[in-house]
Amino acid sequence: MEQKKALPKRILPLLKRYQKFLASQRRINRKAGKILYQKNRGKMIRMNMRIDCKTWALLGVISATHGVSRCFMVNYLLWLDDSKVGDSIDKALNVGCPPFHSSYSYVWHLDLAQNRIIKSLRFHPNPILVSSERKRWLKIPSKTNEAKFFRILRF
Repeated sequence: MEQKKALPKRILPLLKRYQKFLASQRRINRKAGKILYQKNRGKMIRMNMRIDCKTWALLGVISATHGVSRCFMVNYLLWLDDSKVGDSIDKALNVGCPPFHSSYSYVWHLDLAQNRIIKSLRFHPNPILVSSERKRWLKIPSKTNEAKFFRILRF
């Protein structure tokens, strides 16, 4: 019962710890037009939680970027934490930068003629070092306000 009460308070720290890792990874769900939900592994336990608006919105953006439901993403974050993945991430990605980016932009581009969906997540500041082979993902900043975003992830 205490774990149920503590779960809503765990989501924001988990997002702080793993959001840079999730932004740097390939999409969990490869099918761009579909949302992935948990597999049925027996009887599920229904939980009602109150999560603040900022946490809910950020969880939604990260979940949508990976093509999964918010519930799936919470389970995935809990699995990452139980697997102790965060210890290595803290040393590699979370050193010397704030826990959250200052701005996020999640854009869908529907190309109906080519039957294609391109989803891009843009964020600033960019804590992830980009190699020369990934330069095609970069957007060159100009003097406009839109140039705040340095990295575009295409799925």
